[in-house]
Amino acid sequence: MLHLPPSRRDLLLLSAAGLGTLALPRWAFAAEGLPTHDPAAALKLPWTGRFKWNNVVDVTKFPGDDWLAKLNAAQAAVVAKDGAGTGGGVVFFPAGTYEFKDHVKLKDGIVLRGAEPKVVSLAQNDRYDPPTKFEFPKYKPLLEGDGTPIDTAFKGVYLDNPTGGQFTGLVHIAINRGHIHLGEGENHACKGHRIVFGCVLRNAAVADENIPKLATGQHKWQRFTKRHHAAIDVVGENVLIANNRLPRSGEDNFAMKGYVLSLGKGQTQAFDDVVFDYDNRPGLYINHYCVGGSGGSGDDGTPQSHPFGFRKGTVIRDNYIYNSGRMAIGFCGDGALCASNIIRIARDVWRPTATGEAMTRGSSTNDNRAIEMRGWRWVVDGNDYEVHRNWAADRKYLINDGEGLMHEDHCNSTIQDSRLTNNRGNAYLSIYKCGPIDGLLVEGNDINVARGTAIMVVADRNSGRQPISNVTIANNKTRGGGIAVGGEPAKNVVVKNNKHSGTGGKIDNRAAAKLEGNEGYNA
Repeated sequence: MLHLPPSRRDLLLLSAAGLGTLALPRWAFAAEGLPTHDPAAALKLPWTGRFKWNNVVDVTKFPGDDWLAKLNAAQAAVVAKDGAGTGGGVVFFPAGTYEFKDHVKLKDGIVLRGAEPKVVSLAQNDRYDPPTKFEFPKYKPLLEGDGTPIDTAFKGVYLDNPTGGQFTGLVHIAINRGHIHLGEGENHACKGHRIVFGCVLRNAAVADENIPKLATGQHKWQRFTKRHHAAIDVVGENVLIANNRLPRSGEDNFAMKGYVLSLGKGQTQAFDDVVFDYDNRPGLYINHYCVGGSGGSGDDGTPQSHPFGFRKGTVIRDNYIYNSGRMAIGFCGDGALCASNIIRIARDVWRPTATGEAMTRGSSTNDNRAIEMRGWRWVVDGNDYEVHRNWAADRKYLINDGEGLMHEDHCNSTIQDSRLTNNRGNAYLSIYKCGPIDGLLVEGNDINVARGTAIMVVADRNSGRQPISNVTIANNKTRGGGIAVGGEPAKNVVVKNNKHSGTGGKIDNRAAAKLEGNEGYNA
């Protein structure tokens, strides 16, 4: 915890169950009114203090015809101020609203920083409201003819040079109609030290440039959200995504009558009121890579085969994420921490299409999932999630999604020395088709499912059972479904002191696990 004089304290705390405490004080600004402190200092990461926080300029002091021109002038000044190719620092935006007509491009070493919220410092609080606002263009749909071009809107914050882009990011900025994409160059070339802290994003989806599919009879004006374009997408070594808020938004949602969808076999049907839903998008993609074979086919990723997928230093914590559909958090890496996030995926959403092209059925999926883990040595701790499935087009069946915390072999690695601890949610914890498993702790979770298994740790692939070793499933609470553990050969697998409430609890032991002190489970 940071120690400030009592008169300056004004602390809000989040505990990550033994993983450290996030303290978010109201700091004093420098004498000239510009913030120079490390906003993430309380997290005690060894690298956030290396940003040039004290090299700050005020964007409002620079010339330009619009805010983008002023920003570019300010960035040039920050880079030049430090001199001799070692530039970098902060462009500060005082409280107010700033309109941008196009993408914002960050120079290497630049952080965009807004004024700190004065009343509520914690983004998981509904009243959290950074006073610095970025407004990007609103998409104004024309539901006839060719429609409104996609490039009139759907802007965001990008890197000017993704191959570089180190010591860069955004702090305390509320963004409307924009997204954050701090990506990489060719062949995954990328530096690191990237931060998104204390930001709020509303209406952050983008349109899929592959919709409409004219060959299937769709109208030129049809639009749909891009399936794998997250509101915040950041890659690199040493990435911090913390204390951000993706609230329920959708003020810009629009319904489309006569939206044509494929039924298969050359047949189509026109639907009324298909909605372009700005909350139907992934929330956070952080180093989210495919690092192995698909569909349980093996070919699991390793640091040798997919080095970009095993970057170190990823921290995702204390965020609030609302989705109407699709994945809340997806990450990959070696030693990633995903802790104390609140996730809410909406109930009773009608989803006539998950792709923008084909009609949904019960077997369709909209990827509704709380957290997807990829890589080794990850820690997923203290997250609180509520996930729901979307209704299919016939409004009779729920489509095949609504998953909790999941590490599956699809595009993934094996399991090594990872932890699922102290999470609370309404959908299963699933380690699925990802053997071998060597080192996994599943402890202190509270999982209440409507059907099926609450906790699944099964080492297998399509080729058959895989080895499982050094696995402990302990002190968890389950309701609605029990525990399954499997794999062979098995070594040092323990299931102990778990408690089940209500009916339907069973321990399915296919790993010769030692069972001890479990309560409420059927044999």
